[in-house]
Amino acid sequence: MLKYRCLLCGIEWGDVHATESDISHGYCLTCIRARYTDRIRASQLRAGYSDCFNRGYTDCSEETCRFRQACHKDAVGRWEKGCGKKGDAPETRAHRA
Repeated sequence: MLKYRCLLCGIEWGDVHATESDISHGYCLTCIRARYTDRIRASQLRAGYSDCFNRGYTDCSEETCRFRQACHKDAVGRWEKGCGKKGDAPETRAHRA
């Protein structure tokens, strides 16, 4: 399994035993929620779903929505618990306020 590093905040997740050459980059769930909520909501509407992303609903009925995993606070909380240390990133900030 790879280790991942967020391009925006530098937090790492995935295989903690992976070497530096086994790191892939992308955006973490927290940064996706913070920066792309408006775009995601527009995409939900285009796909025929409600624009409910990141509104705090816990009883979402949109089982097939492709943004569901990044939306639910429980899923994000479980993901954050699995995160490792922060790496070097162009911009750093704490996910937990």
